[in-house]
Parts: sequence; structure tokens; C-alpha cells
Amino acid sequence: MAALAAEQVRIALRRSWQCNPGPCIPLDRDTWQVEINGGQFVGKWVPMGRRSGFEAGLGAAEHVDAFGVGAGTPVRAADGALTVAEGDGVVALLHRVPGRPLCAADPLDRQWWGDTLGSAHRTLRRFTHPHLAKFDPAAVPVQASHPGLEPWLGAAVRDTSAAVRRIMITDQLTYGVLHNDPRAAHFRLDPATGALGLVGWSAAGTGPLLADLAAAALAAGGPRAADGLVDAYLRASHVPPDECEAVLPVLLCRGAALDAAAAAVRLHAGGGRLEDRAELTRLAGLYSELADAL
Repeated sequence: MAALAAEQVRIALRRSWQCNPGPCIPLDRDTWQVEINGGQFVGKWVPMGRRSGFEAGLGAAEHVDAFGVGAGTPVRAADGALTVAEGDGVVALLHRVPGRPLCAADPLDRQWWGDTLGSAHRTLRRFTHPHLAKFDPAAVPVQASHPGLEPWLGAAVRDTSAAVRRIMITDQLTYGVLHNDPRAAHFRLDPATGALGLVGWSAAGTGPLLADLAAAALAAGGPRAADGLVDAYLRASHVPPDECEAVLPVLLCRGAALDAAAAAVRLHAGGGRLEDRAELTRLAGLYSELADAL
């Protein structure tokens, strides 16, 4: 399915939000920056099959924003709807959260990263929605579904998925709403006010909260680089430190295996690019370091 052209987005906004949007500037293939009456907004399109989950994520964003963490809340259409059908999918209009993305390499930014993620998790303790997808350790993303490209990956993906299933059965874990993509690019720091935000809630779900922390730590470069992030998260969230100490290494190991499988797919599809090989080598080394946690 193809996303919309910018003019289709403007037509949808005029018709369903009854506004006069300025130019729609593409941010990626399904996201646009839009100016309306001098204000800055974001238009977001998703395929029709993802509508229920997308609207659940928009509800989570509304809840987080109400507690002071800027989350890119939706602007409801003239009829009160969160999304409107357009093409083969649906469009939402979101408030743009001001500020710059966090920098994964900056130690202070990593502390803000952990603090903001922990604060978001804490604010969502009482939020529920029937269409939030549940975390499934047996589910393998499409980009990691061909582990045979590298000999060690098949066993790594199977073993880590089984280990996560075991801890979900045997351990007392803290569950809640997951952002599911907490990389640095989705966080915002407004230098003018010091306000922090977390955007990009379209893939939100439910599961063990440490799954989000593991994803963030891997995006920061791995556990050695993410000490400040993890510490800040534990101060801000309601996850007990002993749970983190026991469970986070297993989730990190699974994340490293899945990221390595995705890098292997890119490597072989891209004709052996050096950057993909370097990333796969880094992740293989990280997986080896973490494998004792299984």
C-alpha cells in the first residue's frame, strides 16, 4: 500500500478538519509537517488494517500529554473522530511537539531519555485500551524472519524468544503500556523551556515495561553506553530495581538477536555494504556478551 501524496493530505485536512492548511512537507513516506493558521502540526497516515491499534496509540498519547509529557496529541476532526479514512488508510492530525530530538551519544541526553520514558510509563499506569497489541516474545518481526542468512542467528532468535517466554511465566514483572519504538529520535527537548516529550505512539502496545527500556538501551549503543539512561529510568518509573537487574539482560539479548537479524537482511539485500557488515559484527559481539543471561 502506498502512502498519500502531500496534496491528498491537504484535501483530507480541509474536508475533515475544516481548516486551510499550508504546504505539507514530507518528514518520511507517511508523515508530513503542516502549518495551519500559524501553528505547527503533523499529519500521519497508516494503512487501514492498523487503524484500531493506531487510534489506541493516539489515546495513549492524549493520556501522557495530560500529565505533562508532550506526546503529539491528536487534533480531533470536525465530527470528533481521531482518524479519517483516506486512500487505503487513515489520516490523523497531531500537535507538533517543539524541540530537538535527543542525541544517543550525549550522556546528559541519555539521562533525559531514561527519565522521560520512565515518566511516560508511570503516567500510563491506569490507562487501558482494548486495541493495544500485547507483547508476544514468539512474534518475530518481518525483517528478522530469515535468520538463515547468518549461521548463528537462527538459534539466537529461538533461544532468546524462549528465554523471554520463561521469565514472563516465572517472574513477577511490571506490565503496562509500551511505546514500542523508544529511540532517541522520538524524544524531544525544548531548549527554550526545558520541557521533554515523547512522540511516535502509533505502535503502542502492552507488555513488560522493561521491553521498552531494553529497546532504548540498545538504541543508545548497548548496556555499557546506557548506564545513565537505565538509572534515570528507574528513578522515574515504578519498575523495581531488582526486577530490572534480573530481567533486563534477557530482554537486551533478545533485542540484540532481532536487531542482528534485521542487519543481516539489510546486508544481503544491499550487496554487502560495509556499514551493514559493521553493524552486524557489533551486534554479534553484543549478543555474545549478553548470552550468559539466557
